[in-house]
Amino acid sequence: MEKRKYSIAEIAQICGVSKATVSRVINNSPSGVGEKTRERVLQTIEKMNYRPNALARSVATSRSGMVGLILPDVSNFFYPKIIRGVTDYMDTKGYSVIVANSDYNPEQEAKQLLNMIDKRVDGIILCSGVSNREFLTQFRNYHVPLGLVGRTFDSSLSDTGIGGDNVLGGYKSASYLLRGGNRRVVYVEGNPGTSGSRQRMEGYCKAHREFGLPVREELTLHGDYSVEYGREAVDFLLDRGIAFDAIMTGSDLIAIGIVSQLQARGIQVPEEVEVIGFDNIELTTVFNPHLSTVSKPHYDMAQHVARQLLRVIEGKPVPLAHTVVQPRLVLRETTKKRDYDREYL
Repeated sequence: MEKRKYSIAEIAQICGVSKATVSRVINNSPSGVGEKTRERVLQTIEKMNYRPNALARSVATSRSGMVGLILPDVSNFFYPKIIRGVTDYMDTKGYSVIVANSDYNPEQEAKQLLNMIDKRVDGIILCSGVSNREFLTQFRNYHVPLGLVGRTFDSSLSDTGIGGDNVLGGYKSASYLLRGGNRRVVYVEGNPGTSGSRQRMEGYCKAHREFGLPVREELTLHGDYSVEYGREAVDFLLDRGIAFDAIMTGSDLIAIGIVSQLQARGIQVPEEVEVIGFDNIELTTVFNPHLSTVSKPHYDMAQHVARQLLRVIEGKPVPLAHTVVQPRLVLRETTKKRDYDREYL
């Protein structure tokens, strides 16, 4: 037998209170309702299996209770922590999260942003390093709060954002390998059009300048953020006889592919070639050998931008609207042990 659906007016009548009081309880309003009344209303709501009409509530409050989250590739192991951080925080505030892919494509990103507007989201969190400045300039006319994660391009066109210092991360990785005596350090990166890729390259170049070494074109490779591309990069270097003694990357997935293919080609890691990844995804301690990498607190970063975005939605002040997080080097089994390791942690 189908359960009857109760209206807010019926809940109010059963509890002996006004509809406004029930509405305050449903919307978790901090004032205007006594604690005993609030408890009585909540118990009645639970007993009657009452579910608020989301559409009606959105019309009354001018809010949908939904936010959008646009990512480059949900299947990439880098992004689950971002999704979890945003959804965990928004869930505590009664918000639902709609997730979409942009595929590192500015046109697809623009399409998804407009789709989110059509869904009447209260705000959007955008995670992508591909510049889309012209479209975002127009997007601001919709007055939908926008937060950025890991994206430094277009930051002036957002209400809030947080990213890691990719220049410092690239610099730490390269300088550690160079200080260890390596002189032909390969840099293998994913999409060259992303802000993170360019910034890590900047850090790589800075380290080489400090050590008085040239940046060799044949030692800088760009493809995509995948294990397969890491394997392809190793084959490219070895098949062409390009000499190298260490490899730093812009992605742990790339680094895992590199270590796997080096071993398949009979090269010992880290004895013959040292490898450092980037991101510190969970696979780094599952893969054998455990991967040295550059780490950023992605879950905490996602929670931070979710918290800030909600303040924008609610019209509250947003201190430190744009924040940069310092990365740290996590040294495991794909790099050699050295006396100065602690200086890079």
